[in-house]
Amino acid sequence: MTNTTSTGSPAAAQRSTRAAVIDAFGGPELLHISAIPLSVPSASQVQLEVAAIAVNAVDLQTRSGRAIPVADARFPMVLGWDVAGTVAAVGEDVTGWQVGDRAAAMVFQPKDQHGTYAERINLDAGLLSRVPDELSLERAATVPLAGLTATQLLDLAHIGDVRTLLVNAPLGAVGRGVLVLAVAAGVEVIAVARVEQTDQLRGLGAALAVERGDYTAQVRQHYPNGVDAAIDLVGGAAAHTAFDLVRDGGRYVTSVPPNIDPDGPFDAARGIPVQLLVVAPDPAQLTELLGQAAAGALGTTIEQTYPLEQAADAHQHQAAGNLTGRIVLIP
Repeated sequence: MTNTTSTGSPAAAQRSTRAAVIDAFGGPELLHISAIPLSVPSASQVQLEVAAIAVNAVDLQTRSGRAIPVADARFPMVLGWDVAGTVAAVGEDVTGWQVGDRAAAMVFQPKDQHGTYAERINLDAGLLSRVPDELSLERAATVPLAGLTATQLLDLAHIGDVRTLLVNAPLGAVGRGVLVLAVAAGVEVIAVARVEQTDQLRGLGAALAVERGDYTAQVRQHYPNGVDAAIDLVGGAAAHTAFDLVRDGGRYVTSVPPNIDPDGPFDAARGIPVQLLVVAPDPAQLTELLGQAAAGALGTTIEQTYPLEQAADAHQHQAAGNLTGRIVLIP
């Protein structure tokens, strides 16, 4: 479909919007509501009326100043990578989208520092993926960053060539996606988590659940030659243990940059490439993930929703940990 109707013209767009912003790096109490300018969507953009925004760990890191250098920060800053909503206006060159369409997207917030914690946002139309009718917009908002990170980690691990995969933090937003998608691909997953999470992990299809800490002996008992690949989402000592359990010539993938230490136990002589993922928007992958979520094949559990005005409370909830689902903001 094309935007040939007058309701799809940029004139339908708002010129300002309410957003949860920060004016400096620091604690969650710095998040506050402000009216910020919102330009008419350019020829290649759509304006999205936001229905839901997932809170991610990276949002907390950004807010506290651990993701963007102070010298590069531009305030007021809008946080957020995930969004789902309804198309409210479209640029004149946009095809395939019209007002009222349901869409989801991932933005790379550190790039322009205009994230998704807002009532309306402008996005390049090429970033959007259609949300199936069977999937609520609240659940759709939980899919983009976590789902794309999980998918791209598995791609780097060459999951099609892997029989055994060790995963640290398999019940976090990304780890759960890695676990579910790997099991669906026929891979034996060794999940590293707390002992009380064993039943939950087995219910998700993990072949073996081992307790966090020094779990080397537990894994070697079942896989004496090591595992084909490891995906580390934790860092520190856990990363080193995971790497050491990969067989010679296997694969090691991480999304935690500080773990890349060429002088440490990541021994290139064993023929294990150490790969760091920087997640990238991929609308085709996201479309597939949204379809899997709609079909119930990808977990999209929501623990609690908060109005946008309570973004600070949502951040505190996220920081408390031990989540059984995602935290979602509703504008």
